[in-house]
Amino acid sequence: VVKELIPICEEELKPREGLEFPNLEECEKFYKSYAHFIGFSIRKSRSKKNKEGVPKYKYYVCSKQGFKQSSTNMKCGRKVKLIREGCNAMVGFRRTSNETYVLFKFHEGHTYELATPRKQW
Repeated sequence: VVKELIPICEEELKPREGLEFPNLEECEKFYKSYAHFIGFSIRKSRSKKNKEGVPKYKYYVCSKQGFKQSSTNMKCGRKVKLIREGCNAMVGFRRTSNETYVLFKFHEGHTYELATPRKQW
């Protein structure tokens, strides 16, 4: 059983299903600002494009989402620190018929302790 930590945040800052954005840049900007306020970082994840090459879906995940096998830096032969911890925090945006993007999926729980405000700076 994986224990998840739910961050404490003001409701108006928290992502919620149904929020609409004019483009993906605004989607990313919104989630990045939320993540910074809470104490984690994000990265782009999977996306799906339509026939014209325009993204239909776009996901942003916690930078500690998933797992990576340990590896060695080939240039200097030292171990590379693992940062992936299997975190499931993510947000998903879907393109609408009026060419905007709507937040349709949000998972707020983290599997690790978030950065304290003092460590964020």
